[in-house]
Amino acid sequence: MTKILLLIVICLMPSTLYAQWYTGQASSPIDGKDYNDIRKKVIQQAIENASLQASSYIKIETTVSDGILSKSTSNIQSEHQISEIKILNESVANDTLTINIKVNLQTSLNCTKDQYQKQLVIAQFPLLTPAQAAAGDIYTLPFHVVSRFKNELINQPNVFVEELIPQMVFKPNSSMDTVNLRSVNRISHALSSQYQSQYLVFGYLRDIGLFNETKSGLLNSTTSPKRNFTMKVFMYDRISDSIVLENEYHGEGGWSFNSFNQVDLSNSLFWRSEYGQTIVDTLFKAAKDINETLSCEATKAKVIDKDDEFITINIGTLHGVKTGDMFKHIKLKNIPLNQTILTTLMPPNEATYLEVVQVSKKISLLRVPPKQDLNGMKQHQIDLYDVVTTAPQ
Repeated sequence: MTKILLLIVICLMPSTLYAQWYTGQASSPIDGKDYNDIRKKVIQQAIENASLQASSYIKIETTVSDGILSKSTSNIQSEHQISEIKILNESVANDTLTINIKVNLQTSLNCTKDQYQKQLVIAQFPLLTPAQAAAGDIYTLPFHVVSRFKNELINQPNVFVEELIPQMVFKPNSSMDTVNLRSVNRISHALSSQYQSQYLVFGYLRDIGLFNETKSGLLNSTTSPKRNFTMKVFMYDRISDSIVLENEYHGEGGWSFNSFNQVDLSNSLFWRSEYGQTIVDTLFKAAKDINETLSCEATKAKVIDKDDEFITINIGTLHGVKTGDMFKHIKLKNIPLNQTILTTLMPPNEATYLEVVQVSKKISLLRVPPKQDLNGMKQHQIDLYDVVTTAPQ
């Protein structure tokens, strides 16, 4: 009896992520080749070596931008997913580069996946304290950061980036500010005529301040300038009007520039510097978290048009939709609360399935399969449909 009860409890438990750290090492001779190319390959190999300890095989695809590892995607042929990567140390000895890393691999149980890319738009990331940009005159850093963040997200397997928008969604006045969902909701609805994405990614740069790091030795101490890079990231589901991700990311790197002169943020020298690599690594972590969050979210698409024969949804071949795919409808319900409105998804008591009969890049036409609607009654109820979600294929 005890075993039966335990089994029932386990079955009723929500989806859980179990994480474990694995270490990996890789080396490669430099032989006069470009250091950043060698570094990229060594990091790739170290990640694969770490993944083998978890009985996973990780296929890694990378892109080099401005001479550094700036974009990376991974496909893991198991139940494990990369949560975080930390470089423990890297050294060069006898013209050979060696890198040791830690990889946090998560095992996802009861995670519902589908084959569609989740569509999102990215808003601007303002500076919490603009005065911090005075050192090096890097006031345009937020624009460069969000552009690179877009590139990182584009290369994630579960993400489709519709657009980088010029609007700011959230401008905090202090580091303790919380998101006003009513304000985000209002901005989101104002964007509806231009952007169809289900998700809105926004945030701000909390800290880019300079500081001195002092290391004491036996005979003397050394002081070196370093700079923080801390960003707060939110992801908002525009269909359910809810925050599905809220994380803060921090990195710090050596500052090798004259703080009294303007630093050229368009120059690859900046992005190859220790601080530039710190920013890129931080953006990569944030993009991976967004990708992993979306990988366990069922695809939802809005119904943007209806007629007597078809309903039209706002995803297409660019998101992985193909003719013959099946969806089921959900009703959106707005519930008035104190000075706000709660939007919730109400699945019907009996599911109505819809088949994709025609698809283009960004939209698809669906209808109730005739064999499931012999008298045509279900097709005549299309006015009830607001949203569709994935159905078993």
